[in-house]
Amino acid sequence: MNLKSKLPRKAAALQAIGFKKSISLIPAIFLVGFLLLISKFVTVNIHRIYNSRIGHFAQNTEISVKRAQDKREKFGKKIINFYCFESLESSNTSLETLWKRSLPCLTGSFGWAVLDIARRIEKQNFFIESELVDQAGFLSRSSPTIKFNKSESAEGIEFLRGIGVINDSKFVCLNVRDDSFLAQAKPIGWHKNRDWSYHNYRDSNIKTYVVAAEKLANLGYTVFRMGALVAEPLVSSHPRVIDYATNGMRTEFLDIFLGAQCTFSISTGAGWDGVPTIFNRPIGYVNILPIFAPSVLTLNKIIHPKILLDGQTRGTLNLKNLIDREIAQLYDSQAYMNAGLEIRDLSSEELVEAVTEMAQRVEGTFVETPEQKEMQAKLKHILSTHPKLQPSPNYYPIRAQFASCFLSRYPNFLDGLD
Repeated sequence: MNLKSKLPRKAAALQAIGFKKSISLIPAIFLVGFLLLISKFVTVNIHRIYNSRIGHFAQNTEISVKRAQDKREKFGKKIINFYCFESLESSNTSLETLWKRSLPCLTGSFGWAVLDIARRIEKQNFFIESELVDQAGFLSRSSPTIKFNKSESAEGIEFLRGIGVINDSKFVCLNVRDDSFLAQAKPIGWHKNRDWSYHNYRDSNIKTYVVAAEKLANLGYTVFRMGALVAEPLVSSHPRVIDYATNGMRTEFLDIFLGAQCTFSISTGAGWDGVPTIFNRPIGYVNILPIFAPSVLTLNKIIHPKILLDGQTRGTLNLKNLIDREIAQLYDSQAYMNAGLEIRDLSSEELVEAVTEMAQRVEGTFVETPEQKEMQAKLKHILSTHPKLQPSPNYYPIRAQFASCFLSRYPNFLDGLD
């Protein structure tokens, strides 16, 4: 099919979507009007559900649910909650099924219309925005909202048994970000002609993770390389290293099930991480930037960041350098270039150290040295109180820890800071 034949079909599809949205506006107006009326007597909350990206669909939604539960418990009054899906199509249909089974969801064009009207109403605490940062710590102190039914659990267990993961077998999900997903699934033009390369500072080369994956496999773990669209396969001859992203095994259901059931995951920081996060599975972040990201630091995770170098001297920058030059919170590839920085990914040796430490932490065998404990406490104090990182002390509570192997390898990281 050539481009000319595609264009009329695309135009017709967009026209159909516009028609559905228009038709939905009338009943949506009536519902919102009714909810406004009864909101004089009972609290009504319309929650935005950011369902077009899996990370937000998982983590933001769970935070919204926990925040609503907390409000009800604190004030002891009836609250009517509706969770409105912003996009007509969800990033993961299995996750959509799980949320719809657990929450009063409004989806499709009707959900979009209710949300679009509610967000325009100037009434306090009526429209509730979606949030990624778990400032209150809901995720770490409560059980997951969504649960698998018997049929879903059986399907997931059957898959694991089919590849030899049975009973108390351990498995790890490895999630390494590259630029393929946004380039292919959300091409330029999907969102205001945005060039998604501004995310590229977060990317990694899967080849550098092979030795670390095989190390975990030798420790008795089955390793699943995750991903919906990836640039390259993970090539390993180890039978316990499985390139789930490219070998034909992947399904939307298993994306959720594996994230919910894994012993822990290793990730460079990408949307899928929201899945193990809402199921309270441990995550070890490697090659992650920025150094200070509230959405990560407020979670109980282990962090080993990428290494930032001065572009001229090629010297490693410590935390004081990052804070003084105001580069601890950069979210754009060009911003790193403009600041004269060079980004170095972790070597295969460093990745092996990081994943080994993560496995030991999960298994309860990791022992921190007194020096590492001292550095952890000092780092947490700095991140919790420094005025260039926090609007006010502990505004973003620091629940994450930095990998001890990182602190030992870079003992000057905290130099010059009290």
